[in-house]
Amino acid sequence: MGKLNNLGKSLLISQMNIITLIASLSLIVQIVTLSIVIYGYILKRKTRFAQHGTLMLVAVAMQFVSFMLIMGPAFLVIVENGFSQKPILISAVTLAHVGLGTTALATGIWITGSWHLQTSITNCMKKSYIMRYLIVIWILALSFGITHYVLTYLIT
Repeated sequence: MGKLNNLGKSLLISQMNIITLIASLSLIVQIVTLSIVIYGYILKRKTRFAQHGTLMLVAVAMQFVSFMLIMGPAFLVIVENGFSQKPILISAVTLAHVGLGTTALATGIWITGSWHLQTSITNCMKKSYIMRYLIVIWILALSFGITHYVLTYLIT
């Protein structure tokens, strides 16, 4: 009986290690995406708009894949396992991250999608004010995501 109990604990520990590994890989993807966004901003400042737009498309695609493969399913697991049973701080941080992240992703898809369907950058330039708000929203979502990671995997 003791060996069976130890086996169950080992499986639980290795399942937790896999979850932590996946969350850590997601965090690395987010940091790489941030690097791409920063470089894209540098290209925009150098008026290299086509390269800027292409890098932003790459960043949005990375966010979308990360959302579909990691963040979306993880959120569903959290909800299924009793979201309201989590400490209020983790719940609040999670909701802020999800709300801001979803807004940033949807807006990013709309901007990059509409830009790549155009032959001119004129219409995209009209959306530049939205892009300024979008980067702030995305950085806030990333900050809440990092906070969630720290609270969930490093502190508890």
